[in-house]
Order: sequence, then structure tokens, then C-alpha cells
Amino acid sequence: MTTGRHASLGYSLLLNVVLAFLWQAFQPESTPTDFVVGAVVGFLVLSVMQREYGRRVWAGIAFAIFLGYSIIASSLQVAGLVLSRRPQLDRGIIAIPLEASSDVEIAALATAITLTPGTISVDVHTEPDGQRVLYVHNLVMGDPDEARKVIKRDFEQRILRFTRSA
Repeated sequence: MTTGRHASLGYSLLLNVVLAFLWQAFQPESTPTDFVVGAVVGFLVLSVMQREYGRRVWAGIAFAIFLGYSIIASSLQVAGLVLSRRPQLDRGIIAIPLEASSDVEIAALATAITLTPGTISVDVHTEPDGQRVLYVHNLVMGDPDEARKVIKRDFEQRILRFTRSA
């Protein structure tokens, strides 16, 4: 079931897309660039009217940029391991207690981790007390506590910024 805030965000996003199409339709010669300009103008207008919408969209864009950077950096690290004569692998699986509670948040986190080379989400388990735990395999583990903190800070918290209200 969708809550009022989630429905409002969905309607705002839909309205943003409609505004982009309207902007494009009123141009003398319609191009894909006109749609992008319309989307930006619509975003700016909606952000002024609904600050939460603007905050969450920016958080989503920031996460996408962060994820792209993480994928590139991890790809280079894994390539270095593959090309080295004696790779120093320190494989391991860590349990990460989650603050993320919805299936969408957990799926986004697990997917983002799995997209990053050298890591893969293995399982999600619900403890008897209701705490959800994500198990992640790392090619180069290092300190498990530090790896856990990095995933929670860099991935989970960024996802929660755009999936939850302020």
C-alpha cells in the first residue's frame, strides 16, 4: 500500500514528466533537448512548490553519480587484482544489520552492492527480533567492521535519503 507521501512523490514525478512533454509540444521544432529542458524547468517549478520532491530527486541523482563512481573505482581495483601475479585476496562474508526496512530499499541496496565489482549480496535474513540482515561477500574484505560501516554509510544511507521523507 502507498502512503500519502509516497503517492505525492509519484504524482509529482508524473507531473514533472507531463510538464516536460508539454514544454516539448509547445516548441516550434520539437527535439529531445526540448524534453530535457522541459524536465529541468518542471523540476525547478515543482521543487519550489514541494521542497521534499526536490530534495529526494537530488538525493537520487547524487546516489546514481556515487554508484557510477563506485562501479568504476571497484572495476579498476578488481582489474588490478586480476592482472597481478599474486593477487592478495581476502575473501569473506559479512552480516550487515539494516536500517532499510521496505523491500524496495533492501532490493536497491542489494542491487547497488552487487553492481559494484568485487562484492555480491548473498542473502537477506530476518532475525527473530525482526531485524533484517544483509549478507555480503567481498573479494577483499580487510577489516569487517570497516567494510560494514562503509556499506551502511556510503550505500544504505544514500538510498534512504531518496526513499524516505526528511
